[in-house]
Amino acid sequence: MRLLALIITALITLSSCTIISEEESVHPIPAENPPEPVIIIEEVPPSGPAVTIDEGSSACHVPQAGIEAEPEAAPAEEPAFSIAAASAGLQSAELEITYPAGTDLWNISVEGGGHISSIRAMENAASVMIEGLESLTDYHFRLTYEGLPVTDAYSVTTASFAGRYSWEPADGSEAEPFALDVREAPASSAYRYYIYLNPEDSAFPEGYGAYQVRIAPLVDEGEPSLDGMKYKETPEAYRWTNHKLNTGSMTPSRIEYVRAVETGNGDEIRTAVASVALGFTAEADVRFIFRENEDKAYLAFFNKMTPGIANSFLKKNPSPGIRPYEDDEFWYVLERE
Repeated sequence: MRLLALIITALITLSSCTIISEEESVHPIPAENPPEPVIIIEEVPPSGPAVTIDEGSSACHVPQAGIEAEPEAAPAEEPAFSIAAASAGLQSAELEITYPAGTDLWNISVEGGGHISSIRAMENAASVMIEGLESLTDYHFRLTYEGLPVTDAYSVTTASFAGRYSWEPADGSEAEPFALDVREAPASSAYRYYIYLNPEDSAFPEGYGAYQVRIAPLVDEGEPSLDGMKYKETPEAYRWTNHKLNTGSMTPSRIEYVRAVETGNGDEIRTAVASVALGFTAEADVRFIFRENEDKAYLAFFNKMTPGIANSFLKKNPSPGIRPYEDDEFWYVLERE
């Protein structure tokens, strides 16, 4: 019984072990089934005879029949489909387009990436918002109508999530803050970004400086493996999770393996880590997901443990559900400063 109790206790207090579950809500990017776009038709000034007002008089004069009037200007050339301009956000882009009269806006679509989330139109011009893109990516958009291309390609490049990110409880309660730095990864990397501990993070290790403790990716391509490494020899980046979130008294004895998990999106870093304690192995799931929301940049961090009872030893978000993407107490969403 004593041995069984020790085993259960060890499993409960594994601080760097989290659940890998495909049922978790992780806000996939882009959405597989994007919602229907919102189409807004703005009011067009009414047409009719010109009205003039004499200064110093309340009388209005409208041209009358039989009175010679100025000759009408030649009708303007009918607008054609075109992309006049474009701008890009982090995971979105906006196209300024023109289109012929009689166009059904529901039949307009864009090739080249993402999906149309809204169209705001007036007369023969419209602003088309595209979402579901990835950051730091070149896109070549082309307008289509009823499934057929009607414009040449227009190129834009989405912006970078690099910068300083921080987290504090959204409800003002006391909790240890997060502070992370994001840099664009080198061209040789398999990732888009590197995520480092900022010296203001509550678990920042002594003896290190800024951009010296990279917590994601834990291992990049071409770097030495951490597989089989004893805990006391592991890098500070691995031990950070234990220092930051574990409220128990035990730590893993060694790393079994560290594996990158394919996400299909460059704006997410997901790592599976297997740790060993008292001969038992538990797998970990750690996720960092970059998000754009209302022109703000966010970095969502997820950590959860297995078996489920072990989560009672994790420090948790005291105020989930207030910020975007903080769905439950295992999510921490940091905002770029």
